[in-house]
Amino acid sequence: MPIPDLDRHGLLPRGVHDCTLSDIGEVFVVNPHRGDLFGNLINVLHNEIWPSFDEPIYINGSFVTDKEYPEDVDIVLDLRYTSDERKWRGLVFMNTHQKRLLREHQIHFWINLPIPDAGDFTFFFQYVGVKTARFKGLNPKHLKGILRIVQ
Repeated sequence: MPIPDLDRHGLLPRGVHDCTLSDIGEVFVVNPHRGDLFGNLINVLHNEIWPSFDEPIYINGSFVTDKEYPEDVDIVLDLRYTSDERKWRGLVFMNTHQKRLLREHQIHFWINLPIPDAGDFTFFFQYVGVKTARFKGLNPKHLKGILRIVQ
């Protein structure tokens, strides 16, 4: 499942692109800093997320762009289609560990829950946002792609 080439703005083409962890490493580990972030991602997924959750994981943020030195890796655990008990566990995990994961591993961890009239958080992540828009001369609502890890 090759990751598509970045567009002229250095972003993934809009949409959700399935990939493996190996695919992510091959495309986005282009310097030692990115290698460290990728190592943190692998560590957190294997040791903290996947032992408890098998729901889809989405990767987003400047790590999946052409930014040479991204600050962190954004991940979203998609809990929309799971039991209420697992949704609750995901919420507790995020509330308990989100700040630590960012501080210790540069992983910005979020969950996606089915919230009526609020939309899909994974779709929200497909907007470039204010910071990236300003840097790249785009509208903050410009759509870009995100990655979904397929194990």
